[in-house]
Amino acid sequence: RRNLTMPGVAVTVGEQIEALERIAGPKAAGLIREVPDDTIWAIVKGWPTRFEAKRSRELGFSAEKSFDEIIRAHIEDELGGKIAG
Repeated sequence: RRNLTMPGVAVTVGEQIEALERIAGPKAAGLIREVPDDTIWAIVKGWPTRFEAKRSRELGFSAEKSFDEIIRAHIEDELGGKIAG
């Protein structure tokens, strides 16, 4: 078995929400609720905060430069380029 760690952008949840507000506006960001979930926390608390993606970069994969780019790509790919609201 082989796996490939893809390049990514390291941001906090707060930074993700700030990016969402910049791109989609305060109404979209206002839909987010902070609801702690012990089950989810048990899963993610051991995840690395940084990692190397050397092999995937050697194969030509690259990461977006910012979380704003990720949101824009999602809007384009999944929402037909339109933000509801």
